[in-house]
Amino acid sequence: MLNDKQIKEIADSLLPTFIPKNEVETELTFNFTVPPKHTYKVWYEKRQKAWSFVKSEKVQILDTL
Repeated sequence: MLNDKQIKEIADSLLPTFIPKNEVETELTFNFTVPPKHTYKVWYEKRQKAWSFVKSEKVQILDTL
């Protein structure tokens, strides 16, 4: 399991991929997975033209097999 700093660093590195094209958007969320099975949801807010990390939570993925 990752610590908060590691989650933020990974999310920050992925952020450019998720920035909305609509410049009036001020919030965004996305999920990412770190192998083998650790999935996190992260939230960002746009503050003074820059996206700032707000929080994260671990997401439980249920195996269906």
